[in-house]
Amino acid sequence: MLRGHEGGAAKVTHSAVGASTEELVLRLLYQLIAVLIVSRTVAVAARRLGQTDVSGEILAGLLMGPSLLGALAPGALAWLFPSETGAIFTGLAQLGLVLLMFQIGLEFQFGEALRSRRASLVVISAIGIVVPFALGYWTSGFFYDRLPEPAKPDRFGFTLFFAVAMSITAIPILGRIFMELGLSHTRLAALTIGAAAVDDVIGWLLLGLIALIVRGQFSLEWVGWRFAGVVIYLAFVFLALRPLLKARVRRALAGGEPLGPGLLTTLLVVLFASAAITSNLKVFAIIGGFVIGVALHDDRVFVEEWKRRMSPLVNTLLLPLFFTYTGLRTDVGSLGDLRELALCLGVIGVAFAGKLGGVYVGARLVGESRREALTIATCMNTRALMELVALNIGLDLGVLPPSMFTKLVLMAIVSTFVATPLIRRLTRGEARFAQREAA
Repeated sequence: MLRGHEGGAAKVTHSAVGASTEELVLRLLYQLIAVLIVSRTVAVAARRLGQTDVSGEILAGLLMGPSLLGALAPGALAWLFPSETGAIFTGLAQLGLVLLMFQIGLEFQFGEALRSRRASLVVISAIGIVVPFALGYWTSGFFYDRLPEPAKPDRFGFTLFFAVAMSITAIPILGRIFMELGLSHTRLAALTIGAAAVDDVIGWLLLGLIALIVRGQFSLEWVGWRFAGVVIYLAFVFLALRPLLKARVRRALAGGEPLGPGLLTTLLVVLFASAAITSNLKVFAIIGGFVIGVALHDDRVFVEEWKRRMSPLVNTLLLPLFFTYTGLRTDVGSLGDLRELALCLGVIGVAFAGKLGGVYVGARLVGESRREALTIATCMNTRALMELVALNIGLDLGVLPPSMFTKLVLMAIVSTFVATPLIRRLTRGEARFAQREAA
């Protein structure tokens, strides 16, 4: 059965042509068909329950793994996801993440709405990451001592990663929720997404630092060179590459071919090269995609054209593959006894207390009303996609054992499913006001 990096896909030595290759392609086609059908079915059901499509797709990925399909029909799971297709499936899932992070970067437009709210953003984002990180760091020893795995990961690495996992927020889900509620251009949405963006940037930097420590490569000299490399690369992108890309986009728009083959090829080459560079700098390939998206975010005509023509493919095909990839590594059946279930509830409690409580206090300190503070806290407690990305990295690094991986995945799902109806109820009046303003 496909298990991502930890299980390792079987080495394929077959010819590029022939019956064995055709069998490989056929199995991959079966996987794609199953993922698309199940993801869309569960997403439609989730929408009828008041959830977003992504919430349903995350749940669909969980259902296709050992948690449901493997429990009901283990032979079917092993047949549908054999190890021979593991590397291909994983590669497609990671490609989807790079493209998705590019799209998230394209939506990174908070400057105008937040120029008068910088102090609030700083306070909310600072408390929103310090409190959950501290609470996660303080409670991690309790959960570490109760890991069921006989071979436990390094204690310090686990502690740091658990603390970071408590601090992550899901910007893409927030964006979708605000768009569906008609709140995308409100002050509340700008403040919330701006604070969440700051928290996630800090979280990813901490995650990169943890990766260095776990790999035994942490030294001031090594980090110094990598940090200098990141700074130089960002300066190159925003000072040299960005004007060239924007000029190329303007020419394409003027020529009446906003996303023709020429421009699309250029963008994909730059995007994948950026991902390769950040991967070599040890700050993860997906950050490279995000950087290029931010560089082009202010050309809204191009952004709308990308969203119209390319986003459906990424969101419909590649993103569900990543959720399925995560689901294949998650086994809810491992929580079969009351002790493990109680620990899972404990993890969820720590996550909610740190993020929800911390952000609420921060929002109240900057003068937000109780209702608005609770809305901001509920939004930033949403984990979903970004949390799942971080958890897969932790599992691959070996600092997150499978049992804790499952608990944290469930925490991400619960926080996401709880958020949507609460945000809808809390922002009902503001949504009506925003609609009148738009009219």
